[in-house]
Amino acid sequence: MKVSCSKEFLEKAVLKAKEATEKKATLPILTNFLLEASDETLKVQATDLENYLSIKIPADIKEEGKVCINSQKLAVILKNTDCEEVILQTEGENVIIRCGKSKFKLTTFDVNDYPEFPKKENIEKKITFEGQLILEAIKRVDYAIPKDAENLILNGMCIKTAPSEVHFVGTDGHRLALFKPAYENTEEAQIVLPKKSLKVLKKLITDLEEIEIELTSNFAFISGENWELITRLLEGEYPDYESVIPSETPINVEVDKEKLIKAIKRVSSLLEGKIKPVSISLKENSLILRVSDPEFGEAEDLIEIAYQGEPLTVEFNSKFLIEALNNFKAPVIMLKLIDADSPMIIEPADIKNEPYICLIMPMTI
Repeated sequence: MKVSCSKEFLEKAVLKAKEATEKKATLPILTNFLLEASDETLKVQATDLENYLSIKIPADIKEEGKVCINSQKLAVILKNTDCEEVILQTEGENVIIRCGKSKFKLTTFDVNDYPEFPKKENIEKKITFEGQLILEAIKRVDYAIPKDAENLILNGMCIKTAPSEVHFVGTDGHRLALFKPAYENTEEAQIVLPKKSLKVLKKLITDLEEIEIELTSNFAFISGENWELITRLLEGEYPDYESVIPSETPINVEVDKEKLIKAIKRVSSLLEGKIKPVSISLKENSLILRVSDPEFGEAEDLIEIAYQGEPLTVEFNSKFLIEALNNFKAPVIMLKLIDADSPMIIEPADIKNEPYICLIMPMTI
C-alpha cells in the first residue's frame, strides 16, 4: 500500500475513529485501525466489537492495499507533526509514515486478524433524521443514561418513532429525560442505542447532514456523508416510560430556571458526597430550599413564586435537579407534583415550543 492524503483530513478522521476503539482491550487488535486504500479513497476503520466505524477521506492512491496500525501511535504522530500532506507506505511488516521532514516506522498487525464488520443484510426498517435533531436529542437525554446499570437495556438511548413525533428517552430508574419533537415518518420503530455509540455519534454528526438508520434484528447501520457506524443494539424490553409520567398533576408552579439553579447550588454546596439531598417546600407564594448535614450544618434559600395551595415538602437529589434544569432552554419552567411521594415533572412553561420533559423520583425524607 502507498497513499498520500491531506494531514488535516486524516487527523480529523483518526480523532473521530478513536472513539470506537477499545482503550484497554483484552484483544490487542482492538487498539488498532484498519486502513484500506482503494478507488481514490482512504478508509479508516475502528471497532470495539460493539461499534464498527468506517470513515472515508479522499486520497491519492499510488498502490492499493490494507494495513493494521496502532490507533494511539498514529493519532500522536499526526498531532505532533506540521505538514499538509501525509504519505503512508507499507514495507514488509512495517508502515512508513512521512509528514514534512518527519519519518516514522511503525510495526503493523496482520490485517487478517482484524474483526470482520457485520454485513448489511436483511434490513427490516429504515428511518432518517436531520443531523441537528440527533445531536439535540443526545444532548437532552444523555445525562440520564447510566453507564453500567444492572438492567442492561437502560445503558442506552431509546428511540421510538410514532406517526407524528419521535421520542428520545434516557432513564436510570430514578430519573427520566424525554425529548419528543414533531417528526413525520412512514416507519414505526423502537431501538436502543448504547451510551458509547452516542459518544461516537457526537463526534461524527454535523448539523446539516441527513442521517440514515437501517435496522436489522441485531444492528443499526447509521450512515452520514462520508461515514458509517454499525452499532450492536441493546436487547431486552425497554421500560414503559410513558406510564410513569402522570397525566394530571394538581400542583403546578412556575419558577425562573436560573434563580432555581443558583439557589440549589448555594444550599447544596454545604453537602459532601455523591448524593446531595435537598428538600423543596411549597408554601404561600414561596419555594423554600433546605439542606441539613450533621457535620457542616444547615442552609436555606427562598424563591418567591405564585402559589396558594396546601404546604408541601419533598426531597430530591440536588445533582439530579441541576443536571435536568441545565438542559432546558426556556427561562421559565414548570414544577409539577401530585404529592410528596410521587415523582416531580419538570417541563418548560411553553412545552409546545420546547417538547422536553424531565421526571425525578423523590428521596425518602
